[in-house]
Amino acid sequence: MRLAPKLIAPPLVVLTLAAGLWFWGGVVAPGYWSAIALATLWFVACSVIFGRVGKARPGLRPWVRGTFLTCCVAALLGFYWTSVRDTVVDERVVTGVPASEAAAAVTGDPLAPQPAKPRPAAARPRANIVELVGAVVPRSHSASGTARVVRLTAGGRRLTLSGGFEIDPGPQVRVYLATDGAARTFQDIGALKGSRGSQQYAIPPGADLARLDTVVFWCVPLSQSLASAALKPA
Repeated sequence: MRLAPKLIAPPLVVLTLAAGLWFWGGVVAPGYWSAIALATLWFVACSVIFGRVGKARPGLRPWVRGTFLTCCVAALLGFYWTSVRDTVVDERVVTGVPASEAAAAVTGDPLAPQPAKPRPAAARPRANIVELVGAVVPRSHSASGTARVVRLTAGGRRLTLSGGFEIDPGPQVRVYLATDGAARTFQDIGALKGSRGSQQYAIPPGADLARLDTVVFWCVPLSQSLASAALKPA
């Protein structure tokens, strides 16, 4: 057999597997576990197809089967590393005074929530302000914790995840500020730093939080929202 078919076979195997994973896992599957099931069935179907190719073209058999087995091992390692292995972070996140309490301290409104031990205005230092807060709730993954938007005295805002934040691991998870839990309109503020533990993210200066009022944890390969947090005034 000529060398050209042998050189072409491995990339064709890789492209076939990748295209099927994207279609069945990212387009067809309605959820995380269904995506895993369909991806597994796709690999099984490909093993049959490539096996028949090897029987029909014995010269290609080691090239096709070798590439397929290598992809299987890589897929299993990738699945473990991104979807099973917990990553724990423990950042020292910024904190602040809820906006409602800060407003009460300025206006003197007796009906508004008051700090436990208010101090004289002259002695009260400037503080970070918690503008928005929301509970992290599951969508296609289990998740818990609290998301907060904190305006810093030095300028800028941070999104913090704390309160026992955790989410089931997933591949290539990004943190979005979005218009809804399905992330129809969103702004990407970074890769999720860890599946457990307190962490924070810088919010771009131009982010319109009047519209982008939902935090979404988005799995890029599967095009799915794993969890979300609807932000409300603090």
